[in-house]
Amino acid sequence: MPFPRYRKPEVAIAYSFQTNWLTSPPPGPNTMQEYFKTSYPDQAKAALEPLFVDNIDTAVIDIGHDPIDRYKLVILPSAYMIDKETADAVRRYVSNGGTVIMTGYSAKVDETGKWFETPLPGRLTDVFGVRTNEFYRAEQPLKVTFEGKEQTGSDPYYEVLEPSTAKPLAMFTNTPRPSPAITVNRFGKGRAIYLATAAQPAFLDPLVRSLYAELGIERGPVTPPGVVARVVEGRTLYVNTSNAPVRVALAGQKHDTLTGKTYTGSLDLAPYGVALLR
Repeated sequence: MPFPRYRKPEVAIAYSFQTNWLTSPPPGPNTMQEYFKTSYPDQAKAALEPLFVDNIDTAVIDIGHDPIDRYKLVILPSAYMIDKETADAVRRYVSNGGTVIMTGYSAKVDETGKWFETPLPGRLTDVFGVRTNEFYRAEQPLKVTFEGKEQTGSDPYYEVLEPSTAKPLAMFTNTPRPSPAITVNRFGKGRAIYLATAAQPAFLDPLVRSLYAELGIERGPVTPPGVVARVVEGRTLYVNTSNAPVRVALAGQKHDTLTGKTYTGSLDLAPYGVALLR
């Protein structure tokens, strides 16, 4: 029985090989190592984490060269290098009604690797409705209160945002002077959200999930850690990617097409086990 993968994700994460190259210099003295102290690939993974856990198909693309108009949400994690093509794509996407999230470390240099001589985030200050020219590393883990719940971060880097047209969504609660941790700006028909620190799950997870309902992004099947799943035409494929048995909660009675077994209320998956339920 066929189980196609339609490859029509509604969320895209921007990944730039140029940014990865610029922020990963060879061993030896380099001022980049004093500024960009984290791993760019790890920050891309942090942006993917809530979507992966929620079993939501997500594209990882170069948004300066791949069309993004069809996506409901676009995330730029630590997009250190912003070339003209990427800036134009973000501007057009938001203006036409799209929602974008960009994190700290973003839009600092142009395609030549040179820091922008204009206000930061370079080429996008009006889209995000903020300027930033100060950045620090906190002595303690950053804390942010978002939607009434305090979150504690894992990366101490933060930027001091100066909103112009943007509105604060959340504030840092333990920095020496109060400043916005998350801002949102209406630009054209869409909105641009800025997270003023490195991409990290503590802050990105609740922010991304807060947008699902409004953007019409449907979560995939609820699964325990280590189990991935997706639904196609009423059938759900479960894969246990761990080396330990896992129990998955089910709603009602389901039939496993692969084994012929029927499950009610829960499914027990062996290590690296697979089930195709309907």
